[in-house]
Amino acid sequence: MIAGRTALEIAESIRSAVDAGRLKRGALLPTVRQLADELGVNRNTVAAAYKQLSDSGLVEGRGRQGSRIAPDTAPPPPAPSLRDLAGGNPDPALLPDMTAVLRSVGWHQRLYEDPPDDPELLRLLGHQFALDELPRGQLWLASGTFDAVGTILHKLLAVGDAVGVEDPCFMTTLGLMRQVGYVPLAMPVDDEGVTPQGLRRALEKGAKAVIVTPRAHNPVGGSWSLARRSALQEVMRDYPDVLLIEDDHFAVLSRFPPMTLVEPGRPLWAIVRSVSKYIGPDLRLAVVNSSHELTRASLTLSAFTSRWVSSILQKSVLSVIAAPGYRQLVATAAATYDRRREDVIAALAGRGIKAHGQDGINVWIPVDDEQTVARRLLDAGWTVRTGSLFRVAAPPAIRITISAMTKPLAEEFARTLEAILREEVVERGA
Repeated sequence: MIAGRTALEIAESIRSAVDAGRLKRGALLPTVRQLADELGVNRNTVAAAYKQLSDSGLVEGRGRQGSRIAPDTAPPPPAPSLRDLAGGNPDPALLPDMTAVLRSVGWHQRLYEDPPDDPELLRLLGHQFALDELPRGQLWLASGTFDAVGTILHKLLAVGDAVGVEDPCFMTTLGLMRQVGYVPLAMPVDDEGVTPQGLRRALEKGAKAVIVTPRAHNPVGGSWSLARRSALQEVMRDYPDVLLIEDDHFAVLSRFPPMTLVEPGRPLWAIVRSVSKYIGPDLRLAVVNSSHELTRASLTLSAFTSRWVSSILQKSVLSVIAAPGYRQLVATAAATYDRRREDVIAALAGRGIKAHGQDGINVWIPVDDEQTVARRLLDAGWTVRTGSLFRVAAPPAIRITISAMTKPLAEEFARTLEAILREEVVERGA
């Protein structure tokens, strides 16, 4: 009647037996030891299954009388409210009020023959590149960062070409590689971003393109130092024809200065900036600053497919960045994220937990068994991302998003994670 090798399988077996009437309400269940012996599994596995069923209200424990299927009259305990640390989203409270923006947008119907990109929006975005003292190529708009990256790779690479990707890297990058058929070459990262050794190995293995993050690397949070940027540039000089894509997604919110590996004479390069983190993920808009050769190749796609960014979105972004309070909005968000991230890192460090996150809204926490840790955090009411979504060959970890975490919440999470990791050590040693 009860079967399974894992806690989840055993719990589902008992649920199915109750639903089918094979196990009656109030029926006594085998003891943990009895069921473990019958199934040939560890007692901890059965105990975990019983705990899942108890938390859901299907099973109730009666001390020495053992565990029973709960009667119909027993109300299930309230489900714990989940705290979302998995989403990767900015704090909605720090984003502009788009309802007010949309009321004020000066919009007119754009026709097929009109230019696809708003000239005033490009001018303001281009001015930001100039203030940051970055190379200026041609500017064009895309429907988000990975629409831009996908467009560029589609036009310049063939299926089966190798691409150097940070390891770990943003999960959408890996998804794009696997879906389209490019071969990802892992480039390890540390607290200063991609390592020179990792970049060189990928290039030596034949990478036709590399995608790098200068600041607020997602998920590790590293940002280039001047020394790291110089070392990376030295590597790239030996490969002048490789396509270079820089994902500067955190841009105006970053606590680190803007940097680039682009140098004069490189024919194929692009610096991509999205508005997702400071205006909102729903505004699928990114600006691409790219070399003339790359721009010419990328913009041969029809303006009515991926090159058509709604003028409503463009005008909305323009209204935000042209508003008098824009600089204060960005400064407040940047300072808040910086404080919250440092609070989380400090709370974890105070409990002996190593974590990475110099910049951005995510923190990377190495663990031995990311699946078990994520499941136990979920049982405790926290959702996190497992590192497998971001990794090629990097060690296991979990990623948490700290954008809306208060200091008390950071302390509570650190206490919960410490308890889970301590139990893990005990269980593995048994």
